[in-house]
Amino acid sequence: MHHVFHIAGHPPVELDRPRMRIGADPGCEIYLPHPQLAPVHAVLHADAQTLWLEPAAAEDGHPVHVNGRRIAAAALLSAGDDIHLGTLALRLQSALKPGDARTDAGRPLNFAGRVVLRVLSGAETGRAYPLVNSLCVGRSTLSEIRIDDPALAERHVLLQRQGNAILVKNLSPVLEMRVDGWVCTEALLQPGSQLGIEQHRFRLEAPQPDLAPSLSDAPDAQEPAPDTAQPAPPEAPPRLFTRAQWLLLASAVAVSGLLILLLTYSP
Repeated sequence: MHHVFHIAGHPPVELDRPRMRIGADPGCEIYLPHPQLAPVHAVLHADAQTLWLEPAAAEDGHPVHVNGRRIAAAALLSAGDDIHLGTLALRLQSALKPGDARTDAGRPLNFAGRVVLRVLSGAETGRAYPLVNSLCVGRSTLSEIRIDDPALAERHVLLQRQGNAILVKNLSPVLEMRVDGWVCTEALLQPGSQLGIEQHRFRLEAPQPDLAPSLSDAPDAQEPAPDTAQPAPPEAPPRLFTRAQWLLLASAVAVSGLLILLLTYSP
């Protein structure tokens, strides 16, 4: 996970440590000489998958806001978030610009589950809009996601599923669109990408796409191995009678012969 802080009047700051203090103290990992910052205003924590911000001087009157909400304990961060330390504004941005890693068109993606655009701000926070073919966001009544805000264009952004990609386009020639903190006119979205237009924010939610296996990736068919097992010996022909049955037959023959002799030579 690689992110960058963009701060007005300062060069971009790469977040490359597991713990970084932010404040007006020159000893802080992110040193910002601003009159409204505490010596240590906030602490940024990071691991392989998660980034979170912890206020360090909120009780002393040095607030921390993330996307307009004041943070009391800690807040998870994602690319595209707007952070305010007092009146100092910071924007969290992904280190790589969206769309740099485009999937090979010959390897179709397998989106096994539902793809939705979730609202992260405003009165509809939490609502999810399914993305089947396309979604338009704007203040027009014809937009699938209508936002009654005069700061937006009638049709501001358009999301489309095109083959193995989910694309977003800025339809306004004068207003900005941000993807993971980057100002873009068009971008390839990934699961978890954050979309921002003015103060309105959305997140694309989808299963992580699996690459469908191509024919060249399939293992070569192997000929079946010759059967080396020894043939089973032929079964012995079934016996006509068992040993006990032969004894009974012999006894019956002997008795019959004795009766014949008695009948023949009797007076």
